[in-house]
Amino acid sequence: MVLSMKEALGMEKELSCASDSPLLDTEMILSFVMRQKREYVRAHDEIRLSPMQESSFRNLFERRKLGEPVAYILGRCFFWDFELVVNSSVLIPRPETEQLVEFAIELARKNNRRTCIADLGTGSGVIAIALAKAVKDSVVHAVDISEDALAVARLNANNLNLKNIKFHKGSWCSGLPEKRFDLIVANPPYIKNGDDHLLKRELSYEPMNSLVSGDLGYSALNTIIDQSPNFLRKDAWLLLEHGYNQQEKILDRLKTKGYSSLSGHQDLSGVDRVVIARWQK
Repeated sequence: MVLSMKEALGMEKELSCASDSPLLDTEMILSFVMRQKREYVRAHDEIRLSPMQESSFRNLFERRKLGEPVAYILGRCFFWDFELVVNSSVLIPRPETEQLVEFAIELARKNNRRTCIADLGTGSGVIAIALAKAVKDSVVHAVDISEDALAVARLNANNLNLKNIKFHKGSWCSGLPEKRFDLIVANPPYIKNGDDHLLKRELSYEPMNSLVSGDLGYSALNTIIDQSPNFLRKDAWLLLEHGYNQQEKILDRLKTKGYSSLSGHQDLSGVDRVVIARWQK
């Protein structure tokens, strides 16, 4: 006899070695298979799956047991107030990045002209989309070196009917058009080669070039800091997400390169996560 939804949900213990949230993951997979919201699944757990539904559920559940992230299994995830398509060409957006977005929106809304924003290493387009949605009179230029990532970002922008994002292929600021920006925002790779965090099974499914950077994790961050003055207007802002132990060195480099109004900020878990700097020259 095929599984009931209650029996399917009861399998969540099998995910305990692969997930910190086994019940949530099981609910999400089951909801996806049943094409229902999680609330429906919980409230109608006596309903039995069809043979096709059970086969699909077991297949996706096995993938999760092997460590594949739920977002890749389902092909989607939520960030801010919208849903994104994701696949293994792009990083899965982290909640910590919402702090970076929040600061960028606050600064953009203070601008007294149409805000011109650059999002470097856009990946799925998550930051560019959040800014384009929140600051509707802005123009966001989103850059990525990966054509596969740009395809995902374009799809997400189209799905959300956003017309104020322009996509460019290139490496960091070298992919931008020759103009000056009010804000440059980036969440670049900042993990060093050999870092213990890379041993997490889920990370093996994500693109390593979006996670790992040379020079002990500082290479991409330093490149953006060095290149950005050529693309920032006077009194414009640079916002960077970084690793938990990098803030002091990043602030020192920003100061050495001539940035001012420097500040470092923590994420909601109390971990150093974002730096903000102004270019006043």
